[in-house]
Amino acid sequence: MLEELRDNVLSLLEERVERAIGTIQSLREEKLSLESEISQLKEDLQQKDEWIQDLENRNQELLHVETDLKQLQEERDEERGEIDREKTEIRDRIEGLMTMLNGVNGRQEELENDELFASDSASDVTNISDAELSEAELAESDTSETDPAESDSSEEPPFFSNQY
Repeated sequence: MLEELRDNVLSLLEERVERAIGTIQSLREEKLSLESEISQLKEDLQQKDEWIQDLENRNQELLHVETDLKQLQEERDEERGEIDREKTEIRDRIEGLMTMLNGVNGRQEELENDELFASDSASDVTNISDAELSEAELAESDTSETDPAESDSSEEPPFFSNQY
């Protein structure tokens, strides 16, 4: 019986040793598996870090591009504003010239009408004395001196000044 007990104890002990050996082997396998997974995760992390760094660099480049684009847009807006101001100024000058030309044309028509009227009046009036004729010539010379169309042409009108 003692021997049986001893055999039972030894067999139980053997069983436990075998289980311990099995557990140790499975733990080693699991450890190797986990180390492999850790290694893979470190590689993935390194790749992600590099990818993040690339994205940050691209973001910085895009921020520079955005700043440059905004500056170019502001310059374009300023240039458009300047062009619009120049267009308005040119339009105003042209309107002034047209008004002046219309005034000159109107004055020429007035003078032509006055000449026609004067020639009609002269033919109707046959007895004008020398004194009356002198007064008429004097009055006519007074109006021709104040005529802007016949004024000194050496003076340039203000809109012809060399502003540019």
